Amino acid sequence: MAYIVECLLELSDDDYEYRSGGGVTTTVTFSNRINQIATNAAQQGLIPVHLHSHPAGIEHFSGYDDHHEELLHQWLQSQGQPLLISLVQAVGSEPRARLWLLGHAQAILVRNGLQVFSPTEQSADLPALARQKVFGKSLRLAASQLQIAIIGVGGIGMLVAEQLARAGFTRFVLVDHDKVEPSNLNRLPNLSQRDLGRLKVKAAKSLIQKASRAIGTNAQVHALPYDIYTAPKQVKKIVSQCDVILALTDNELSRISCLDIALDAGAEFLMAGVDIRLNEDGQIVGLFAEVSGAEEGRYCPLCTGRLDSGQASLDARQYVGGEVWDKAQTDGYIKGIPDPSVMSLNSIAAGALVLEIQRRVAGLGVRDLWQMNYQESELVVYDNIERNVDDCMVCR
Repeated sequence: MAYIVECLLELSDDDYEYRSGGGVTTTVTFSNRINQIATNAAQQGLIPVHLHSHPAGIEHFSGYDDHHEELLHQWLQSQGQPLLISLVQAVGSEPRARLWLLGHAQAILVRNGLQVFSPTEQSADLPALARQKVFGKSLRLAASQLQIAIIGVGGIGMLVAEQLARAGFTRFVLVDHDKVEPSNLNRLPNLSQRDLGRLKVKAAKSLIQKASRAIGTNAQVHALPYDIYTAPKQVKKIVSQCDVILALTDNELSRISCLDIALDAGAEFLMAGVDIRLNEDGQIVGLFAEVSGAEEGRYCPLCTGRLDSGQASLDARQYVGGEVWDKAQTDGYIKGIPDPSVMSLNSIAAGALVLEIQRRVAGLGVRDLWQMNYQESELVVYDNIERNVDDCMVCR
């Protein structure tokens, strides 16, 4: 379960009755107002989060915290608010958090994007991962804790799956209904003629497990042979429980479906793709690789035109068929010949996507868009793309 902070209430000077380096006390008026906000939040499906600081050296919840939070939790339960999250930040330390439920508190993880704060957990030093220490301990912690959904394990998805496994990530959910075809063998790693007709998610699962064993980790992989657009609710629920959702399919409809799931669940969303553009004579004029993300309330690829809802509506015609689909194919809206695809260009997009995940985990920033045209030696990078649509069908 993931919780995202939606609103932060700050105290003014008048809200304190007493404060010093050893602690603070708020006024009765302020406490009553905050408690009422907490009870009202339950009607909106929200959970109150109580955040306070500690002096340096006092990293854990104190006995004072235990007593008063238990009393507050009991009162909130009587008012219809069954949950309470408490978070303490000691000076010079990392945050600790716990969830109060049914009279008991249990530790929970705190993340900033993909950065995991878990100072008490000791991660194993694996020789195979020694050269990744440049990203800091956050990468090793995140790799062992974050669950990644890869939607589409074709030319890019399978490369991403192997690279993430070799980077130490161990928890995967794979979703793809396709099977391995002869045309896939030029870009799917570690496959041969014997894999023809095999489900791609099964092939990707084997690849991840092999890479995981090679570096000394133990990957947990759920392989789900479904189309994400038509997948049953239980499959979409499994995807929504992941921390990261990677949309690596070949059509807009499925990518928008992934975006919708990610924004509703508060998961990190990233997509990657390639494009080999040809002129009328069939000559290459562009070799594009791209990685794009989505941030709740800040950047949406649908709003900014990185995803095309019009094309998605055409993609949807394949599920109903009939005259509309046939005419769309005849008029050229639906391509009858697959786009050209080569492993070398796919590898650029896959590597850029995995590197973006590593950057975010290490706290090196968030990149909204990374696009390279290898043919023209052009690179476009945006760290903050402004939204230009007020009424988006997905991010609202």
